[in-house]
Amino acid sequence: MRKIEKLEELKKIQLDILMSLHGFCMSHNIQYSLAAGTLIGAVRHKGFIPWDDDIDVYMLREEYNKLITLFPKEYEGKYSLLCLETDNNWYRSFGKLVDVRTVEIEKTRNKYKGMGIGIDIFPIDDVPDDDEQWKKYDKKRRFIRDMFTIKTLCYSNKRGLVKNMVIFMGRILLMPFPFSYLSKLMDRYSKKNNGQGYAHVYENSWGVYNSKRPWLKKDLKEVIDAEFEGKIVKIMKGYDDYLTTVYGDYMQLPPEEKRVSHHAFTAYWK
Repeated sequence: MRKIEKLEELKKIQLDILMSLHGFCMSHNIQYSLAAGTLIGAVRHKGFIPWDDDIDVYMLREEYNKLITLFPKEYEGKYSLLCLETDNNWYRSFGKLVDVRTVEIEKTRNKYKGMGIGIDIFPIDDVPDDDEQWKKYDKKRRFIRDMFTIKTLCYSNKRGLVKNMVIFMGRILLMPFPFSYLSKLMDRYSKKNNGQGYAHVYENSWGVYNSKRPWLKKDLKEVIDAEFEGKIVKIMKGYDDYLTTVYGDYMQLPPEEKRVSHHAFTAYWK
């Protein structure tokens, strides 16, 4: 296998995946939006944030369901959609569209055979409008997510001995619960408030940068065209409200020491 060393090569593969997803969604009337740091990149840089190395996409749950129902086993001869609904071995409560010609190896304990370079597709679900009800719901959601995270972590010299011991003990306690069980638990919990007429939504399956506030569903109900690396893609019409809710002043560049990728993986062409 040939290792993918350059960030620009990685970004090119991810951009190609995004444009294939865009084409599929447009031809099947499925609505999506760029999200999180990818959305900031589109608004602030008209492309990737320079130091970023991934692409995030949001879909309201009903759109996400349409995607996983209609998406073929292999698309354009090189793309595969990994999700709980179609793959019993998948271990996340969100989907990932991957280039099957590549291999991506994450530096975590959970490994998925056949993982390739891809883009994350997050289903967006309804959450309570009442602040106290939201906090109660989110507290349990974070607990489930943290159990999953503890199982993924490896020993690291960057952490102190006490933290490494706590993680080790947590992993022992969580041994009876496989990744697939925790992912399905999160998936069920993520969907529990759907259909109740709430005005707010959240990325329940993981939680964007630990944001503690949901945003308005109407922000994601309509999408508009935007430029991303010279291509036309879709972003939510209410991007300003969403980004301000999650990040605050999203147009302000972070300090230089924080302009780094937070993802840990190696990638190869097969």
